[in-house]
Amino acid sequence: MSKDATNSALKRTRLLIADDSAAIRSSLAALISRLPGVEIVGLAQTGAEALKLVRALKPDVVTLDLRMPEMNGLSVLEAMRNEQPKPLIIVLTGLAEMEYRRKCLELGANFFFHKSTEFEKVIEILIGHSRELNQPGSHVPPPNDS
Repeated sequence: MSKDATNSALKRTRLLIADDSAAIRSSLAALISRLPGVEIVGLAQTGAEALKLVRALKPDVVTLDLRMPEMNGLSVLEAMRNEQPKPLIIVLTGLAEMEYRRKCLELGANFFFHKSTEFEKVIEILIGHSRELNQPGSHVPPPNDS
């Protein structure tokens, strides 16, 4: 089988980026678009738009900011609690307080990272998710740590 045929047979991690900052959405999208096996299926600027796109697009992974207009990230997390299938949720925020971390994980986020110091961890998780997705007979259970 040719390399192109092999690459097209790979399952791709479908990602939704939700952040009110156009600069963050753009930077994250530029970094992620270079990753093999990861496809950006949507970009959301508001919490309400993020929730609507999660329900419509059924992404595998969502990056979620906490401070967004219309509906903040905590409200989005709460609304997504019963989504099926539930995406892996990576909170990527500028709010570093432990109380936000605790609340996000309690509401179902799998990871909680600070934008200014842990941006690259999102890339690591996406690469790992893509690898897991393409393991023979694997089902990718979302971890709940960080």
